[in-house]
Amino acid sequence: MEFASDQQKLHRKSHTNNGWCIEYALIPVSGSNDSVSQTPRTVFAFHGFARPLEDLSVLADHWPRKSTVISVHLPHHGVSRPTDSKLPADAPLHPATLNQLLIEIATKEGLAAQNYDLVGYSIGGRIALALFSESPDMWSRITLLAPDGLKKSPFYHFTVHSKLGKLIWFRIDRHADLVIRCSDFLLKRRIISPHLHSFCAFHISNHSMRMMVWHGWRAHRLCWPTHQKIARTLHSWQGRMDLAFGAHDQIIPAANGQKLKNLTKGNANVHFHLLPTGHGMLKPAMVQKLIHRIFQP
Repeated sequence: MEFASDQQKLHRKSHTNNGWCIEYALIPVSGSNDSVSQTPRTVFAFHGFARPLEDLSVLADHWPRKSTVISVHLPHHGVSRPTDSKLPADAPLHPATLNQLLIEIATKEGLAAQNYDLVGYSIGGRIALALFSESPDMWSRITLLAPDGLKKSPFYHFTVHSKLGKLIWFRIDRHADLVIRCSDFLLKRRIISPHLHSFCAFHISNHSMRMMVWHGWRAHRLCWPTHQKIARTLHSWQGRMDLAFGAHDQIIPAANGQKLKNLTKGNANVHFHLLPTGHGMLKPAMVQKLIHRIFQP
């Protein structure tokens, strides 16, 4: 599904192998601090759910290292999707497969390196954690903004991993108008929050969106590393990981990171940050604050 207007779109490319097509765009970064690194870096970046890969352009505008950002469309965003006719539309993309596809993209673009940097926002943060947990030596610096994946919603788990959840989701698809009216009623009675009401309205606004949500959620169902696996992998890893949360984020609250923070206490390679923002962290002012935090001398 497409979430960018024609005016917003970067020059996109695609790579197909192992039954998958992955759409991406290259964003050159001149860097504002050459003393940080003289060697250009290759940075893979993953956007949020129901957002375009172009969102990461704001990060590239402020990134202090000379780099090339490869902004990647998640499955069922843009033209990223399974291409093998033997794969169902909701086939899961394994982190090992995605890591291999990323290496192939970097090689094709002349950007191959011994290891890469990684940025993930929201669900893109969950994908990043899965890629890191699968192949830690592939990554050097990892930056996660409001990362999903540190607390699984019972509704998500039920919907994505059970036959009854699938049945209910497709019932919602057939009776979306009724669901929206019920949501409006519950909001007026203050039974649900405005945030939950907006979330519901956005994700079931039309049939195409509802199917995109279903296929997108199912495609990423293998990207859920446990806290223990992440912590164990971080223990022997020699890179740097920064996790930034918004103090006013109602979608992914900072409390979601507390368990991993406790498990990695004393690990000098892992840094947690709290920024004065909600979930919308990809704004110039917030990105500048983040850059100052994670690249400070």
